[in-house]
Amino acid sequence: MSLKLEWRDRAIHEAQDAFDWYEAQAPGTGERLITEIDAHVVDLLAHAQGYPMWRGPFKKINLKRFPYVIVFRIMKDAVIIYSVFHSKRNPSRWGERR
Repeated sequence: MSLKLEWRDRAIHEAQDAFDWYEAQAPGTGERLITEIDAHVVDLLAHAQGYPMWRGPFKKINLKRFPYVIVFRIMKDAVIIYSVFHSKRNPSRWGERR
């Protein structure tokens, strides 16, 4: 059974903000960020159970080339992406933002 993918509005806005920031710094860098996020999302849909638990019911993926974390949760028939979180932020504050 394949899982559906859902993005919470916050995760979409965070990814867009990161894209905008990187593009302003160096054109093309934001596109590389989005390409890396997309590659990790494809892998996560194929191997969602293989990622370790992070906080409560949430799991995370660390991006390799950018200081971001994809925070997600596996439901019965879907993977829900809750956040594209900058890894330099205080992770204890992430829960305040849900």
